[in-house]
Amino acid sequence: MENPPLTLLQQCKGNDRKAHFTLYQWCFDDLISICRRYYKNDDELKSAVNMSFLKIIQSMEVIIQKYDDLVFFHWMKRIAINHIIDEFRKNKRYRETIDLKDEAEMLKTDHGYSDDRTFWNENLGIIQRAIDTLPEMSKAVFNLYAIDGYKHEEIGELLNISTNTSKVHYFRAKQKLQVLLSKQKSLL
Repeated sequence: MENPPLTLLQQCKGNDRKAHFTLYQWCFDDLISICRRYYKNDDELKSAVNMSFLKIIQSMEVIIQKYDDLVFFHWMKRIAINHIIDEFRKNKRYRETIDLKDEAEMLKTDHGYSDDRTFWNENLGIIQRAIDTLPEMSKAVFNLYAIDGYKHEEIGELLNISTNTSKVHYFRAKQKLQVLLSKQKSLL
């Protein structure tokens, strides 16, 4: 993905509302795609997109200074994910307590997952709906680990949970997705 024109970013830095709108249109599809992985509720989704964009506008000075070395999409994605993580930290309803008594056994057991690329590529909508059924914390951990490439240590720090708790959330999310997707696959 190309960076937006430097002149557009400079106009945004100068609080040009038309430039903000143009940049918003340029960013919108990617921001909504990133945020949709974490939110089921449309109001929360829209809020996350708008707050992420606001943070992009507020950081325009940094973007302009690093423009030549910056891949705007990756920077924008990082801002959106950091905003989502901040919301998880602030909002207690996303926190859930899990029973870790059988954690060691779950982590020792290797449950391989079949990597049927054709199924995944043809059924992204089904997969996204399955991910949306996960509990909020498990969904966040799954997205951060499997989709956004964070390590469990990083996820633990970002979400204020232990590394092992992150692994357990990922393990349980993966198990639930396997069951849901295997049911879907048998129906196809």
